[in-house]
Amino acid sequence: MQGFTQFIGIDWTGAKGRRHSGLAVARCEVGQGAPVRIMPPSGARRWSRVELAFWLTTGMGRRVGERVLVGIDSSFGMPFIDEGSYFPAGNDGSRCGDDVAALWRAVADHAPEAEDFYAGAFVEWNRSHYLRGAERGARYRRRMRTAEDLAVATGAGPCESVFHLVGPSQVGLSGLSTMAMLHHIKAHSHIAIWPFDDCTEASVVIVEIYAALFAAMGGHRGKIRDVHTLKSILLNLQTSRLPRLGLDFNDHVADACVTAAALRLIAGERKYWNPLSLSAKVRRTEGWIFGIEQ
Repeated sequence: MQGFTQFIGIDWTGAKGRRHSGLAVARCEVGQGAPVRIMPPSGARRWSRVELAFWLTTGMGRRVGERVLVGIDSSFGMPFIDEGSYFPAGNDGSRCGDDVAALWRAVADHAPEAEDFYAGAFVEWNRSHYLRGAERGARYRRRMRTAEDLAVATGAGPCESVFHLVGPSQVGLSGLSTMAMLHHIKAHSHIAIWPFDDCTEASVVIVEIYAALFAAMGGHRGKIRDVHTLKSILLNLQTSRLPRLGLDFNDHVADACVTAAALRLIAGERKYWNPLSLSAKVRRTEGWIFGIEQ
């Protein structure tokens, strides 16, 4: 996986609404220059998920012959290996199939573009498997994917189950909206979504990342709350200049900048593209977090 000249970091959100403060995009060029925040081409102050999907499929400002690596801080799949099913022990989950393509299609059916890929209806469809506030579904378990279990075991960072929809750490709705978006863009021949597709010839490769892992690679644990912390992380990720963010600084923009810089640093390392635990079945059903190597 060589030849990338642009690296895009995306901090994602599954929140309800049309435009989102938690959706941020940054770009690094090859070399050691500073990340640059990318604003919506529409001129809006905030991205929508639909506008971001359109931007990903229509070039992203990519020059002819360039390859772009895009990292999205959100889950691309759901637990399957532990139970042999996405939603075991009930007919409500049988329609999600036994591979990620079928799962994405089922999610997209319940998270339409008209709702900016908001996936609340999918959670309602499978409500017995979720913990939502004080409501504990009869089939709820704190299930994790193979890569998430490995992230916790190796100290790469804490992970929360996609079925645990309580508190600020919940990732379930974020991942579902991402899956709906990926279902819509995967038909574009120049885009490959790792590790599900053959990425060798694609001009745009999209990977799932874990921003906390990349911040840890830069020597920091926890949220990035100020510019000085961001500068320290970026220097450790071999970035020689600080991005010009001004009053636009927040932890979402910081995560996008760190993601772009970290992708640039590790994109050429074989171990991240071929982790030992990424079996054919895991690849087909759950996917992987780029940067988890074992």
